Amino acid sequence: MENKKNLSLKINSLAHAYNDAYLFVIPLLLPFFKLEFSFTYFQSGLILTLNEALRSVFSLLTGLFADRFGRKILIISLGFIISSLLLGSVLWVKKTSSIITVLLLMAIAVATFHPLATAMVGERAKPDKKGRDLSLFSAAGTFGLIVISLLFGWLVQTWGWRLTCFIIAIPGLLIGLFYLKISEEKHEIEAIYSKANFGNLLTVFFLSRAVLCLGTKVFLSFLPVYATTCIGLKPGISAWVISFYFLGVLVGSVFISNLLDQKKPLQFTIFSTASMVILIYFFTYSNLTLLTIILIGIIGFMEGIYFPSQNTWLIMFSSNHRRGSLFGFGLFIEGLSATISPTIYGWFADKYGLTYAYRLTVVPIFLSLILSFVLYIMVEKYYDQNIQAA
Repeated sequence: MENKKNLSLKINSLAHAYNDAYLFVIPLLLPFFKLEFSFTYFQSGLILTLNEALRSVFSLLTGLFADRFGRKILIISLGFIISSLLLGSVLWVKKTSSIITVLLLMAIAVATFHPLATAMVGERAKPDKKGRDLSLFSAAGTFGLIVISLLFGWLVQTWGWRLTCFIIAIPGLLIGLFYLKISEEKHEIEAIYSKANFGNLLTVFFLSRAVLCLGTKVFLSFLPVYATTCIGLKPGISAWVISFYFLGVLVGSVFISNLLDQKKPLQFTIFSTASMVILIYFFTYSNLTLLTIILIGIIGFMEGIYFPSQNTWLIMFSSNHRRGSLFGFGLFIEGLSATISPTIYGWFADKYGLTYAYRLTVVPIFLSLILSFVLYIMVEKYYDQNIQAA
């Protein structure tokens, strides 16, 4: 049984690295589409918006479907197989509209992974290892982003973007087949609190997450542009700034892995959120390139703490028959924030400058901090009520 659980964690972590790499394929391809197909910035932005919207909606639908009918592993396996076949097919697809259609269909297949795999990792972990396993699972996804950002550039210079997509798709197809080696498990339904109280907790939890993403998603989206216009880095070098951010996320996820099971997850949520408010604010006043890069890495480090702590709390305060849909809803609201916020802050940046727009991102993160405090107080009250009732 222990070997099966370890195999499940290893395959899920490897798949998370590759799935997140698939998520980054479209942004990596856009510069080549601009050169080869004369894409405008509006067309590129529209593709990114549609990609994010499809992933968000189908993450929610996948979670709801799996909670209703089961078969998480089969769904994940088919998602990997279909997305890999679609990505590999761009080697032969010539028509521009067909290529875009294929990549957007791939976004739907890719969306099947996160809500189901995250729930699976939490369910199959030992009670005192849930935080560790979810943190390592999160770190694996970030590692995949770092690797694809480096590997894609090297492969595309040698083989071109079409053959590079085909090469990248082959291991993904194998991962989809590996998933069939993991056995489906049936879990008993866990009831933690009354439905009314449970609903109140989830409402505040998801609201705080959605509000935070209104700030953090923009910070990451405009980071290369900020590095070029406000710090003065060359465009080629500014693209590498994101690597420092993801490196910080990776280190943060690994760092928190052995702490989440010893402390209350919401304490780390509050700490990381408060730190991001302070760090982003000081980031906008930094004129030293080295200091700015260090701050970017530390902000990423805090995000690496934030999401594993959130996922651990959600595993603890949810029942097995609803986890897929709850994680799917979390991804849906993240995607919704990522779709809406760049437009709002982009308009503000055009009016008042990118630096002021970055300072404005602190506002939703601070509101999220307040909501996290409220959630922490609510949870502590429920703990006290249960102790008194016992």
